[in-house]
Amino acid sequence: MRMKDEKKPRAPRKYKSAESKAREAAHHFGKAGGNPICPQSIAGNQREFYRWVETIATEKELRDYIADKTHPWSRIHFCELWLNNTELDEVFTMTNQTHGAPKQPIEVQSLPKIQCEFFGDE
Repeated sequence: MRMKDEKKPRAPRKYKSAESKAREAAHHFGKAGGNPICPQSIAGNQREFYRWVETIATEKELRDYIADKTHPWSRIHFCELWLNNTELDEVFTMTNQTHGAPKQPIEVQSLPKIQCEFFGDE
């Protein structure tokens, strides 16, 4: 019996061929040509960017940000969407994507009874 702190042993990974195993190993984090490790500070930086766009930035600052093509495309696109929206619902949709939707109470209603008929003996 395993103790609480012990990890469950993992089943060995199955590969189609030795080539596919080597290809996957070449892309592990930290290897040359591998997937880059994303530091946690990136997520915090992204939240600060959204807060800047939503509360601090002026229209001129956003247009200047969009004009500078050295910024990441997703941030430029977010600023464009922010400037070009015409309805308040779109603003709420974008902020719900970045900050999460607020809690919404759900009213539980009683459902109508379902009548089931069975075949066979009555």
